Amino acid sequence: MASRSPSGAYVVSGPRVAAALLVGAVSGAFLVTAQWLGLHLRLLGLAGVQGVYFQGAEVVFIGSLVTWLVGLILIGGPAWWLLYRRGRRGWGAAIAAGMALTFIVSMLASLPIPTGNAQYSAADPGGMIVANNVLTIHGWMEAGLRAFLLAFVGGAVAWMVWRTAYRRAAPTAAVVAGGAGS
Repeated sequence: MASRSPSGAYVVSGPRVAAALLVGAVSGAFLVTAQWLGLHLRLLGLAGVQGVYFQGAEVVFIGSLVTWLVGLILIGGPAWWLLYRRGRRGWGAAIAAGMALTFIVSMLASLPIPTGNAQYSAADPGGMIVANNVLTIHGWMEAGLRAFLLAFVGGAVAWMVWRTAYRRAAPTAAVVAGGAGS
């Protein structure tokens, strides 16, 4: 059951939306896994990545697949519904929303989880990321860089979802006959 729309507008159907969610989740998982492997290839070289990291890629892919599917349903779905209701059905709106939402969710996921242990600290080779359960300046920069890179994945996923879900509406009889709306 496709929604009705004037000629040239985009319409969706239930089966295309379901397919779009699956395409989006798989493409997001693939792109995140590719970024993960690319980072490790750059840091360790091919010899350092063989074996353990290729097996780890399976775990990253499956975890990303579940994460993207849940995110598309719980976050992307309501955002898409709002854009659709406001008439923002083009690929540009989809990509902008996908990038913005992915950036925001990634930044929120980078925040330390409040626990009873206020002494939690963590570091990477660049310095302290979390000190006493609070992100450091280095931690914020790392979170921002990660969110920035993931935002491009979110934009690509949004385009894939848009491309799968939407089709142009068929011209109406009035438009074809040169009636109202021509």
